[in-house]
Amino acid sequence: MSEETRQAGTARSVARTEATVRVLYGIHALEVDVAGRTVAEIRHALTQPLNISPRAVPVVDGAVVAEGHLLQAGQQLEFVRLAGEKGRPQ
Repeated sequence: MSEETRQAGTARSVARTEATVRVLYGIHALEVDVAGRTVAEIRHALTQPLNISPRAVPVVDGAVVAEGHLLQAGQQLEFVRLAGEKGRPQ
């Protein structure tokens, strides 16, 4: 691989991660440019595309966070359903 090709690949990788956050829910995963937004804003924007349950708990890089948590580039936001939950509320 030439040096020019290597530098172009590196530049593309850096540009992609400047505002990218990995968002997961169940089997669905997206890398989206949402750095600087809150969990609530992202939940609202991706509820339909990812079919996110309103009861799913937001977890950023392994820690449960509030809806007002501001996401940074390179973080991973996962919406998690707690173990033992049934599909229908009681």
